[in-house]
Amino acid sequence: MWNAGRETSSPGTELSENQAKKEKERLIKELQLITEERNDLRDRLRFLTDRSMKNRPHFRPNPYYEDLERMEEAVMSILHNLEMENTEVHENNHKLKKEITFSR
Repeated sequence: MWNAGRETSSPGTELSENQAKKEKERLIKELQLITEERNDLRDRLRFLTDRSMKNRPHFRPNPYYEDLERMEEAVMSILHNLEMENTEVHENNHKLKKEITFSR
């Protein structure tokens, strides 16, 4: 009688709990694979779309982006000129040091 109010777990519920856990793990793995595949396909689509948009005749890039590209070209040109000037100054400085050393 003391067992009458108590519920015991039957082997059937344990088996179904184990099956539920296995099914859950299987579904999680499947979801991860599907997510990876989706991300891969999204990256491929983005790559193909970006590449094809640049080749479209009606595609007009953002004017601010074009301005930035022009500014980048100007800055890179100035940087190149400064690097060349720096190289010349460094070479002249080196020659002058040799001359001073030689004259002493």
